[in-house]
Amino acid sequence: MTSDAEHIITRPAEIASILSSLQRHRSPISVSFRGVDQKYLSLVLAVDREAQVFYLDELNPPSGHKRILANEQFSVRGTEQGITVFFTKCKVIEVLDEEDGAVYRVPFPSQLIHNQKRDAFRAHVMLGDNIPVTLLSLTRTEPVQPLKASLKDISSTGCKLEFDSLIEPPFKDLEVFEEMTINLKAFEKRLTIKVEARHAVYDEHKKRTTCGFRFLDTDQKLQAEIDRFVIFLQREARRVELR
Repeated sequence: MTSDAEHIITRPAEIASILSSLQRHRSPISVSFRGVDQKYLSLVLAVDREAQVFYLDELNPPSGHKRILANEQFSVRGTEQGITVFFTKCKVIEVLDEEDGAVYRVPFPSQLIHNQKRDAFRAHVMLGDNIPVTLLSLTRTEPVQPLKASLKDISSTGCKLEFDSLIEPPFKDLEVFEEMTINLKAFEKRLTIKVEARHAVYDEHKKRTTCGFRFLDTDQKLQAEIDRFVIFLQREARRVELR
């Protein structure tokens, strides 16, 4: 469950997704021990979703290793694609001795604070501007792929789509779709992005589905194209307001 006000995440699947993103992007994290001013740097090396544990690289400076062996409690702070991640009350349950140094096995936190301010602004697609989108999953068997939708809004980290039907089977929260293709007629190009589903809404009366999607694994070139399109929509909205 996530609190919209405080962005407190407690679902293990969502915690695993955020930790995996830190791992994929090799984002440096800061480790702090209770009552100690010294900050220690580390990396998330691996995430085990089934066992609900993750693995931390050896701390730098090395004096942090002694605190780990003393079973001291610590907190973790990092940045996942520009968004702050923070969790506390961590303890190492196993120290693995590797050739390159120690690796620490840590249980998932019971809750994780995910500051989502970067997603606060979304550029809305103007009425009458139909931007078609297709959604492809390699694991979904129904309905026949790809799913067709229209773009409702978009930010640098995600978007909202509307489907002219009640999607069956329903979208699962954090369900991954390998290819979302946005047809940008204004730029004469298409953007293809890996995404995960977030918070689907089903309108039984209108027989429509809306669902948010979070972008995954965007490289620098793709992120630049997304940001350029968001800025374009912002400018179009301002132009219409000034008429």
